[in-house]
Amino acid sequence: MKEIEEIEESNIDNLYMVFIIDNKKYALSSKYIIEIIEMLPLTKVPFIPKYIKGIINLRSTIIPVMDARMRFDLEPIEYNERTCVIIIEHKGNTIGLIVDAVNEVINISESQIMKTTSSKDGIAQNFISGISEINNEVQLILDCNSLVEIVGDMNYEINE
Repeated sequence: MKEIEEIEESNIDNLYMVFIIDNKKYALSSKYIIEIIEMLPLTKVPFIPKYIKGIINLRSTIIPVMDARMRFDLEPIEYNERTCVIIIEHKGNTIGLIVDAVNEVINISESQIMKTTSSKDGIAQNFISGISEINNEVQLILDCNSLVEIVGDMNYEINE
């Protein structure tokens, strides 16, 4: 019960979902996360970037799904029972983000985030907005805008 009380007392802007990609911890502000789902069957779409694995139909909304490993130029792996899709919404765009595993929700205050500047590493330059260290564990804070900007006009409603 204590964890629930701590989360309720936390500022929603300070809550971050921590997930694993290639044995590294990444965090994304919970204000962008709609839900976490298990892998659903993907429908392939031609002529889109390879890291967009396809689309899913989630409650009559077509959502493009991106493999985070591939987007970060990492080798793809076989999906398993821990693989899941984080449904993210930002500035009217919705996208599913395939991650190796979801870890936890933690409170990261603004003062605990070290901002990044430019880097030779393309991932840091494009997707990482900051770094935090909580309980001797490093979390790379993802920039949601960079993640969903590729989606553009790929969201569709199904007419019933």
